[in-house]
Formats: sequence, C-alpha cells, structure tokens
Amino acid sequence: MFDSVKSIFSPTILTKAADAVISTGDALVYTNEERAIAYQKLLDTKLKMLPLFEPFKIAQRYLATIFSINFILAFWVGVLIFFSGNKEQFDGYIQLVSAFSLGWIMLAIVTFYFGGGFLNSAKKGK
Repeated sequence: MFDSVKSIFSPTILTKAADAVISTGDALVYTNEERAIAYQKLLDTKLKMLPLFEPFKIAQRYLATIFSINFILAFWVGVLIFFSGNKEQFDGYIQLVSAFSLGWIMLAIVTFYFGGGFLNSAKKGK
C-alpha cells in the first residue's frame, strides 16, 4: 500500500508530470516566429492545393451559366403568363416553380459560384 503511494510521489513521476505541464503550456503559447512559420506552412499548403481546384472552378462556371440561362427564361415566361391575364395559367406556373424550388436552387448555385471570392475579399478587407 505504502509502496504505491510512495511511487506516486517519486521524483520520476513528478518530473514527468512537470514536463507534461510545461510542454502543454508551451504548445498553447506561440511566439511571433512560430506564428510566422505556421502561417508560411498554411500558405504553402494553399498554394499546392490551388491547381487541384481548377476542375471545380470549371464546374462552377458551367453550372452557373447553364442554370442561369434556364432561370432567366423561366422568369420571363412567368412575366409573359402574368401579363397575359390568365390567372389559372399563372397559378399553375407558380405551383410548377414552387415544386422545383427554382429560387432556392438559384440561390445555392450563385452562392456556390460567388461565395468563395466574396469570403476571400471579406478576409482581405479585415
């Protein structure tokens, strides 16, 4: 019994515990040099990743263009139906647009396309 208590307070255990506390505290506090090194590593990683995103940029442009054309055409069809004065046709058109959630889809695509650039601009503005 006393051996186990004695081993808890042995210098070896206390030294290991003190080293653990010191290394934990050291890991929590960054010097300016450590921050610069970490930032440079992050920047290098981003620069290595940029070429990998090129196919996604093409996909973004393709989706935004194709769907925007369809969205604008659907909008003008709705305008024409509205001004034709046929209330029944216009109600059917609104139900169709609601069923496909065209507004939400367009919002998602525009956010997908422009969101990255907007966030980068906002970060640089700070």
